Amino acid sequence: MNGSSISNFISLFRESCIGYAFWCLVHGLGPMIWFYPLNELDVTGYEAFVVVAFSPVLFICRGTINEIFGSHGAIQLYLVLMLGGCASFHAPSTLSRLVGLSFGVAAAFLMQASTWWSEDEQERKLAFWGHTIGFIALLSSRVWYVSITPMWNDQMTNKIIVTILALAIGIKMLSPHINIHHKSPTHKPKETSEREKTDTKEKSPEEGSDLLVSIGYGAVFFVIHAILGEVSVISRFTVKGFPDTGPPPTPWSGLVLVMITAGLFLSMFTNISKSIVWSVFGLISSMGLMFLDRWYAFACGAGLALYIMSVWPTICEKMVNTKNRGKSLVIGNAVYLSGIFGMVWCTAYNFVPFGGELARERTYVIVAVMIVFVGLAACLPNECEKSLCLALALPIKRFYLQARLQEQPQIEKPEEQNFGRLVRKFLIGLALVGLMGFEYRNVVWPKYNVLQPLGREKIQDKEFSALIWTFHFGYDNRGWPSLERAAEILNNTQADVITLLESDASKPYLGNNDIAMWLGERLGMYSDFGPSTRDHTWGNLLLSKYPIVKSQHHLLPSPHGELAPAISATVNISGNLVDFVVTHMGNDGDNLDRKLQAEELSRLSRTAENPVVFLGYVTSAPGSRDYKQLTGSGKLKDIDPTDKDRWCQYIMYRDLIRLGYARISNGGLSDTELQMARWKIPSSVEEPDNGKLTLNPDDVPSSRRFSSSFGELHHGNWYGKGNHYHVGTPKYFVP
Repeated sequence: MNGSSISNFISLFRESCIGYAFWCLVHGLGPMIWFYPLNELDVTGYEAFVVVAFSPVLFICRGTINEIFGSHGAIQLYLVLMLGGCASFHAPSTLSRLVGLSFGVAAAFLMQASTWWSEDEQERKLAFWGHTIGFIALLSSRVWYVSITPMWNDQMTNKIIVTILALAIGIKMLSPHINIHHKSPTHKPKETSEREKTDTKEKSPEEGSDLLVSIGYGAVFFVIHAILGEVSVISRFTVKGFPDTGPPPTPWSGLVLVMITAGLFLSMFTNISKSIVWSVFGLISSMGLMFLDRWYAFACGAGLALYIMSVWPTICEKMVNTKNRGKSLVIGNAVYLSGIFGMVWCTAYNFVPFGGELARERTYVIVAVMIVFVGLAACLPNECEKSLCLALALPIKRFYLQARLQEQPQIEKPEEQNFGRLVRKFLIGLALVGLMGFEYRNVVWPKYNVLQPLGREKIQDKEFSALIWTFHFGYDNRGWPSLERAAEILNNTQADVITLLESDASKPYLGNNDIAMWLGERLGMYSDFGPSTRDHTWGNLLLSKYPIVKSQHHLLPSPHGELAPAISATVNISGNLVDFVVTHMGNDGDNLDRKLQAEELSRLSRTAENPVVFLGYVTSAPGSRDYKQLTGSGKLKDIDPTDKDRWCQYIMYRDLIRLGYARISNGGLSDTELQMARWKIPSSVEEPDNGKLTLNPDDVPSSRRFSSSFGELHHGNWYGKGNHYHVGTPKYFVP
């Protein structure tokens, strides 16, 4: 490797690090903003922080101001702010972290505006392909972290990444061979100046095409974030119940990563991205993903990944040829944000202004409109027709090309060809790293990373426990990720079956995190996630130490409020079949919804063929209409009818023998406590249920006692640190 090759490698590596930071910052902002309306169940005003996406507005004005914001000193400031945004993970409070992160995102977009439109041809190539390689690096790293963005996973990982990013930024600041204001050999300052003056006075027909390109850029940016931002998202769009769930995210998400990388290679060696037929293929693939099931939907999702990444360089090529970078990025980011907010409105229409029938459950409309705009922008004729390849990663600006083409055709230089090969090596290498991550998780992860039960004595095969928790999407009450802490708590409970409500974080504003896959692998449990992400619910997740024989995902009647999810599943517990019905009913303000939902849930419970466990978020007080519907028509028993201090979460059962009941404080990890119960599967239908309640653990065998990890019996609510038994539990039931 000669000196030039080493220099190119270092330059591309540092730009890829900066690109990686860009995508991490963008992915991190949504969950931090969402934290506030999530807690208030209303618009809070903190949503206004999305205005940072419009920071390129500083580049709309031409002349001296434009030059100042694009200067070398300004770029150094942007890099420092991006670094600060990445380090905001260590901020002392939620608001301070949000502010620091927002400055980082604003700087990231300003950095994009400065470098993508740089007057230096080499800088433009490095900036765009570093940006794109950074995205592939993010996807590959998320494979190793089981769908979580490593930057926001834990403090140690964040420190390591921030240190690497600081090194890359330092190299960029000190590099003597790249100067942001270095002119291309064919650059003519006088001609450029005259053109800029003309652009400000005359309205050209090309302005319409510039608008369409900007909209197309925002649309493709949205799809890349919302659907391709994590390779498991497509699997979660297509999932159904057991036994045929469709392609599981492990290992089939690897195919998505391959298709994303293949799409980039397709753009390098063909002009297919500019074909109308190819755009129709993209639209058909997107609608197949939204409306088909299982493998057919997944195949369409893989096709969509191939299409989107094949047109990404083409649209970005046209984007940097628009006359006003500030206006183009502001329009593009506005379209991108409209898509993100649209996905919020489609699910949270009950809590947002201008919701209702206009917005509810119409994600497919948003996706279709975005894909149409992507296709229109990609097929738009381009005066400076130049096939985008890795030898020339981004085209020379239109007015540079026109001046050059008047002289003689451009001949690719050897160094440009070397740069293209280097980019291809980066892309292939990162894709292979991601695929290796799946193999690592399959072979090595189970040996060293699966949490093991903590000292529980072996119990009889016919005894089992179940737990319900409203999970808050894997974020604690301060907005920080809580998956690792939650996994330790769930493991300490020693529950055999777990249902987690509010567990669909595969949406872009929740981080594109696959909670089912993460906890399933971390706890070594079977997982059933449903209904799918495209079904507009907040998510149901069933985890089991025992095999799930079959399951069905339900969308409960919801004529007024948000769609309520439910799962009915049959679990094989040591040769004994037990049915589980788990659900999150609608908001307490939607009276008709809850009435209809309780009727459907009681039907599912009543018609179950095996002993039944009901784990549900009912949003009604004990003894209420919906409670009576479940215990009456549903033929269910409350695990503890004497516990009147409940509102949302309930545990009920039928044809089982109750052994114990416990409530565990949330410990700041959610706004809802954990509830847990234990049963014995009777040997015959004549075996009576346990009717006597005791608070003395000595009255039951040690194998039936709840874990000592959460202290002892505590009366009243627990307001101390950590997770602790409270509200007069644990309780035990004896004959």
